[in-house]
Amino acid sequence: MDPALTTDLTSAYIWSTVGSLVAYVFYGFAVMAIFRKAGLKGWPAWVPIFNTWRILQLGGQKGWWILIGLIPLVGTILFLVFLIIAGVKIQTGFGKPGVFYLLALFLTPVWYGILAWDGSIWRPEHTPLVPASGYADGTTPQAA
Repeated sequence: MDPALTTDLTSAYIWSTVGSLVAYVFYGFAVMAIFRKAGLKGWPAWVPIFNTWRILQLGGQKGWWILIGLIPLVGTILFLVFLIIAGVKIQTGFGKPGVFYLLALFLTPVWYGILAWDGSIWRPEHTPLVPASGYADGTTPQAA
């Protein structure tokens, strides 16, 4: 194998690993902030798959929809539909209009960042399906 190609592949691997870690840390902090603003414990934001389960629950959807997403094609599309519904309900709970979700589709990190670190207050119009143990204070807030 050509040494230059090996160097290029190693460099590409290192940069993709660094980029993945940066994205993981950013999304971890953003989802943790969203969970805390909604009155949830923040640690599930750092657990892959479980964080998406909690996002679905926070958006009023059944968390097990993530398992449906493992089914190729139809299951994945169905899961994405419920994830979008959950996202719209979450942003509405933070007082953002429905069109704000276009930001989630085209600039996802910005959408997460705004929801996590702006001054909005969690006032959902739906009932989150998070178990009582998932809330930081052990209670279950009621929908407005």
